[in-house]
Formats: sequence, structure tokens, C-alpha cells
Amino acid sequence: MDEIDFIIERSILKIGNRLANRRNDDLKKFDLTSFQSEALLFFDSHEKSRILDLKNHLKISHQAARNLVERLRQKGLISIQVSSSDGRAKNVFLTEKGKDICTKLKKQGGFVGKELLADFDDSDKEKLLDYLNMIIGGL
Repeated sequence: MDEIDFIIERSILKIGNRLANRRNDDLKKFDLTSFQSEALLFFDSHEKSRILDLKNHLKISHQAARNLVERLRQKGLISIQVSSSDGRAKNVFLTEKGKDICTKLKKQGGFVGKELLADFDDSDKEKLLDYLNMIIGGL
């Protein structure tokens, strides 16, 4: 059984590497890194979130999250406002430019997902998602 565990692990790594390479190539036209695109998509799905929320979502340090948010702000993709309920907290909002890029990222990601899973029916996709969530939960 150890051999099949190793083969499965290597297969997952190959898939991850291929997807990461393709994603990085696709993100060049938006002048984004993969972490920046993840942050944008997070703020798109979680309106009025804070830097702390991004830190927890991406499982990175607070300093890394602050730097990520600052780079996105410099690119004009997000704006930052002091929270009305807590003066120490800062809420992050997408700008119109940020919203436009998120729409394009989702469309592009949906296309890659359809291409990747073209040979799967809905039942297979549900099973795969369950298995992937089990794997992610174990990490």
C-alpha cells in the first residue's frame, strides 16, 4: 500500500504543478501573482472583510497579508477604509477595476475547470470534491 500512496501523492503534485504553471501564465496579463489573485477573489466573496480575515483564509502571517493588501491597493484594485465599528480595524473593498478583474478571473477559472473535468459526470465531480476535501482536511 505504501507504493500506491506514493504514486497518488506524486500524481497530486503533478496536477498541482501543472495548474500552478498554467495559472501563473494566465495571470501575467492581469499583472497579478497567484496570491494576489487569491486575495482579490477572497475580497470579492467576502465584502467588508479585514486584513486579519485574509490572513486566516490564506494561512499566512499578518505582515504578509498587509503587504499583499498594500500591493493590491497600489495597483488600484482595492480600497481600504477604517471600520466604523472598530477604529483599529480596516475593511477592504474592491474597486471597479478590482471587480472587473475578478469577473475575468472567475470566467477564466471556470473555463480551465471545465476543460480539466470534461470527462467527469456530475456524480464523479461530487465524489472527487469529497475526496479532495478529505485530503485538504488532513493537511
